[in-house]
Amino acid sequence: MKKWLVLAAAAAALIVAACTTIDTTPPTVSIVVPVSGDTLAKGSIAIKALATDNKAVAKVEFYLDGSILGTDNVGGAGDTFRYTWADTAAQTAGSHTLAAKAYDNASTPNTTTSATVTIYIGGGSSTGETDHTEDITGGDSTWYPSGNPHVVMNTIHINQNGRLIVKPGCIVKFATDAGFAVGNQSAGELDAVGTAESTITFTSNNTTPNSGDWTGFDFYDQTRASTHLSYCDINYGCYPNWAAVILEGDQTIGIDHTTIHHSSKYGIELNSAGAYITGFTGNTITACDSNPIFSYPGKLSMLQGGNTLTGNGKNAIFVYGGDVAETGTWLNQGVPYFLSDNVYVSSSSGAYLTIAKGTTVQCGTGVHITVGNNLPGGLIADSVTFTSSATSPQKGDWYGIWFYPECTDAQCQLTRCNIGYGGGDIEGDIWLRDAKPNITGCSIHDSKGWGVDCEGPEFPDPDSLLAHNTFANNDSGSVLHP
Repeated sequence: MKKWLVLAAAAAALIVAACTTIDTTPPTVSIVVPVSGDTLAKGSIAIKALATDNKAVAKVEFYLDGSILGTDNVGGAGDTFRYTWADTAAQTAGSHTLAAKAYDNASTPNTTTSATVTIYIGGGSSTGETDHTEDITGGDSTWYPSGNPHVVMNTIHINQNGRLIVKPGCIVKFATDAGFAVGNQSAGELDAVGTAESTITFTSNNTTPNSGDWTGFDFYDQTRASTHLSYCDINYGCYPNWAAVILEGDQTIGIDHTTIHHSSKYGIELNSAGAYITGFTGNTITACDSNPIFSYPGKLSMLQGGNTLTGNGKNAIFVYGGDVAETGTWLNQGVPYFLSDNVYVSSSSGAYLTIAKGTTVQCGTGVHITVGNNLPGGLIADSVTFTSSATSPQKGDWYGIWFYPECTDAQCQLTRCNIGYGGGDIEGDIWLRDAKPNITGCSIHDSKGWGVDCEGPEFPDPDSLLAHNTFANNDSGSVLHP
């Protein structure tokens, strides 16, 4: 009997052993912060790794130049493991490699080592304040965070094929009336690309900073299109009566994930009809004395969304008068577009402007939006408010929306729009001259003239306009037709 029990127990053990699954699946691991190529300042450098496993990650070891730095055996939300490298003595200038090694919970742990990430500790040992007075010409100059703070003593010109590279973590301070002038009369480039973990700061050198202490960034028409501001903090700068960032000519630069604040006038000024910004997203412009952006109308459709433009003295995009000669969309940027002068939508090949839902267009005194005058054009607006820019709007503050004979009727649609306080020329909130736009679901009100003024041989059916729109408080009446 005992022999039978022994044999049964042995058999059960064999069965259990046979049914036990040995974990042979290794974890995955990669370093996500910093990224390869980052130049970092000495100090507390955050290292983050993402590690996953089919069962569980037990720990992650962090390595510097092949030697272990430390271990995180706790982890955090989203399978993220962390280590802070704070040994400044080991943070010697030049390149370093980082790696992470993940362990799972198997009885004999499975491990995986990440790909290495190469970072740079910039510019040698800390030198304290670095003063700059010389122009950047004839090649590349690089500013490293080890030279913090970089103090710009006078306006520095970046031209004659000069290129200034400002590395992540740099702090650049400007003396009174100093700034950057890029691409004036010859080619120049500014490359200031920080990271989410290591931004670049451009600020006043005054102990008590004020708006407009320094003159900001002045980009001239020879600025290279590869010029880029990313993850920057620009504050207290403004060229007198202009902006913290100015584009003088028909050129483009990139700006993203950048904060501009405490300008004594505009945050950004596009001071030419052909100037525009690429990749404009993730930006914040706030605490400026006037508008966040000044621009001509032609290139406004190049502005991307996902920006914060509130908290300024005037919370609207200032649009100077001019032509819209390219098809595009004015996105809803969370603040109105203020038209200071007339906007003309047309071109020889046809220019069709779409204004995004929920947008407000504020029109200054005597302003009109003209579509299809002599050349093909179109205006498509759904759920857009067209109104006066006055604090207390009055009838006739602006002239209205004008459709001319050359407008492409199929590309002229006003749907569910709120249009009011126009008719300043005694015509109407909407004036049609031999044109047949589709106008439906709109509220047309408070015109000093007609709600809709139709002239010429071609115009929409007046009964349909009356049936499919609402009219109120228009001095001359709802719809005039020949």
